[in-house]
Amino acid sequence: MLDPVFPIAVLLAVVNRAIVDYLAAPIKQHYPNHDTWYLVYVAFVIGGVIGWLSGVNLFGGIETMAPITGRILTAACIGGGANLLHDIAKRRADPLPEPGA
Repeated sequence: MLDPVFPIAVLLAVVNRAIVDYLAAPIKQHYPNHDTWYLVYVAFVIGGVIGWLSGVNLFGGIETMAPITGRILTAACIGGGANLLHDIAKRRADPLPEPGA
């Protein structure tokens, strides 16, 4: 998981966050009491587009996974942000559940 594409995915996630924060700043300034609960979904969509267009595939090392599936999952991870990518990297050594358990 932590091959050379991982830092690229983290960089794209950070760039995504910066873009969303930049676009949301005027809304927050003009309407200070406006609830911006939806920004997490905006970030997910914009990050997904950034991840898809970049062509990065964090799951390219999984031979049984189709490349398109890896790109979709990577786009979702980038859209989820750097914290999501950090959580995935932190858990990469966790044991998998036994089949049928």
